[in-house]
Amino acid sequence: MAERDAGRAALERGAWEEARRHFEAALAEADAPEAWEGLGWAGWWLADEDLTFDARLRAYRGYRARGDDRAAGRVATWLAADYREYRGEAAVARGWLERAHRLLDPLPECAEHGWLAVNEADVLRNDGGDLAEIIRLCERAVEIGRAHGVPDLEAVGLAQHGIAEVMRGDLEQGMRRLDEAAVTVAAEDLHLPLSFGWVHCCLLSACEGVGDFDRAAQWCQQIRPFVDRWGGRQLLGICRSTYGRVLVTRGDWPSGEAELAGAVADLEAARPGMSGESLARLGELRLRQGRIAEARALFERAGPAGVLGPGRIALAEGDADAAVEAAERVLRHLAGDKALERLDPLELLVRACAELARCDAAAGACAEIERTAERLGTPYVRGRARLAVGEMAAAAGDADGARRAFEDAVDGFEASAAPYEAATARLALSRALAALGRRRRAAEEAAAARRAFAAFGAEADAERAAALAAGDGDGAGAAGELTPRELEVLALVARGLSDAEIAERLVVSPHTVHRHVANVRTKLGLSSRAAAVAYAAREGLL
Repeated sequence: MAERDAGRAALERGAWEEARRHFEAALAEADAPEAWEGLGWAGWWLADEDLTFDARLRAYRGYRARGDDRAAGRVATWLAADYREYRGEAAVARGWLERAHRLLDPLPECAEHGWLAVNEADVLRNDGGDLAEIIRLCERAVEIGRAHGVPDLEAVGLAQHGIAEVMRGDLEQGMRRLDEAAVTVAAEDLHLPLSFGWVHCCLLSACEGVGDFDRAAQWCQQIRPFVDRWGGRQLLGICRSTYGRVLVTRGDWPSGEAELAGAVADLEAARPGMSGESLARLGELRLRQGRIAEARALFERAGPAGVLGPGRIALAEGDADAAVEAAERVLRHLAGDKALERLDPLELLVRACAELARCDAAAGACAEIERTAERLGTPYVRGRARLAVGEMAAAAGDADGARRAFEDAVDGFEASAAPYEAATARLALSRALAALGRRRRAAEEAAAARRAFAAFGAEADAERAAALAAGDGDGAGAAGELTPRELEVLALVARGLSDAEIAERLVVSPHTVHRHVANVRTKLGLSSRAAAVAYAAREGLL
């Protein structure tokens, strides 16, 4: 008994190895489920997968043999979380949640019912579940936490509720709940120290998702002392993943890369089932850096979190049809109320359809992006919406409408300190200006974009910007500006050949062909591949 009490005291101090020793000593004296449960928590914080599962399963069986359904249901709840976090096995996690319900539902209301609700909400949120059901579960957890004096349960319920609200586009309501949750875990005595990290992970995810990067960076710094105090490599990994994405978006690619790589290492070592998002984020950075093979490998390792990645690669390599298919595949599995999650695939769909000059096909996607931007209201998301509007306007031949939209996008990205996105919008603005015959300003915008891309090390983007920045005067683009190889590629594009087919014919790589096509569009001020084909026909280049 003394060893078990010493183990509990060590858990309260965050002395995980000491707790492990005391609980193991207690178990050498007597096979008690309380000691196994304590040992399971020590293993959880030490990121020892085998110890966590073995100890918790033994605790569960011990409580069941004793007839203590409340304690058995409590352990079953955390086993559900373990199967998702360590192994990514959502189906097994749901099985344990059902087992916890069977044990706990007949009992009078207690804190265990609340922890079951928030864990069930967490599994649903990470497995694409219904937002209305997630919110219902979180409201129940908050009520139970308040009724039974468990402030960290109340806080986690508020945080989960808040991020669900943000995901469906209600930023004001969501952030109010997240702010209250953060204050609660900072001011109250916690029953479970993981609650602090859990709440802040929700808050960071919401801030990053809507483009509130200053706020996200501030909260990242708030959670670091907690991680230093309590450990928990999985919590550090989640924090580093979000912070890395923030750093990348704000233009500090070297630091962002280091954080993302560290996050992948932390999560693959501590919670492999939670590493997908970090792998996908690192893949997105590799794609921006032009490291296509590495990006592809990271997206493959990311599992469901990386499904959209191959579509982005396809578009970068000139296969807009494959990009459309990838975007539509993701959207089919996302309910319409998941406004924040739908933004990325909607944007890819718009970009790919603009490339193919399929304006009607992407009109609905563009309108949905605009509605989400209006609801969320942050400059970053509004910038994304205006960029999509500009791309569709350019594809439809409305160069002046495209110009206005791209100018708004530049303003939104600059206001939110997103320099890569701002440079992307400037390059698009340069093409729109060139199409209007305003070549001097087009060259100025392209030069500004080139400087930004070069500073990041985004060489392919910098090359495209440099080609347009080289133009001057007020005349329209002409075929005489193209190199012989670019004219050859343009003629083959106009005959309907894909980049891969052109590459095979010219004995070069598809990436080289895609670069030539991008240079042709840039030099001529053309908005899409279809516009390049029309130009070739008009100028008699076929």
